[in-house]
Amino acid sequence: MKIATKVVTASIVMLSFAGTVAAAPVYLSCEFKHPSGKPQVFNFALDESASTLGVFVPSTGSERTSKATFSADKVSLNEGTVAWEIDVSKRAVIRDMRMIEKKDSGTCKSISAEQSGFELVSR
Repeated sequence: MKIATKVVTASIVMLSFAGTVAAAPVYLSCEFKHPSGKPQVFNFALDESASTLGVFVPSTGSERTSKATFSADKVSLNEGTVAWEIDVSKRAVIRDMRMIEKKDSGTCKSISAEQSGFELVSR
């Protein structure tokens, strides 16, 4: 009986510790079709442990990070004039450009932190 109690206690401690280990951010590069034929590219840094979504625009060097909403397979960010919804499992993104009342979608692929273009802070 004492052995069983120790095993259960050890299991609870291990599960508690596992829950505190933060998952590494996920980096995606997403392309949207553009009338010019050259796709628009946006890189994203999905950091569920910090509840943030980073947006990097390689063509301009623009970078920003904001609080986002994470659910089972989706990440959402409302920046006011633009809202993003990323379906992580399908590797797809929807961009809602609210000022011009237009939505479009893009396809994403996984990339490394180094490929993302984000200013990386050593952790």
